[in-house]
Amino acid sequence: MDLILAIDLGTSGPKVALVAPDGRVVASAQEATTLHLLPGHGAEQDPDDWWRAIVAATRRVLAQDAAFPAAVAGICCTGQWSGTVPVDAQGRHL
Repeated sequence: MDLILAIDLGTSGPKVALVAPDGRVVASAQEATTLHLLPGHGAEQDPDDWWRAIVAATRRVLAQDAAFPAAVAGICCTGQWSGTVPVDAQGRHL
């Protein structure tokens, strides 16, 4: 069975799911990330935290069944609305 690995990066942390072609969620996991609140109603998060959380949640989802890793036919990702991550010339976040 072909599955889509869906990654939703929200402000509370990424939610990762394996979704069947009919839209059924076969497996899912979520990891928390820290939201740093700033004066003047701002907020920041560390992109390294996002990556660690995405990797952890993805590993948990794929570990739920030995057949899952080979069944992934595609990956889709969503990000936070109006989130910007400036990077340097090597692609590292600033």
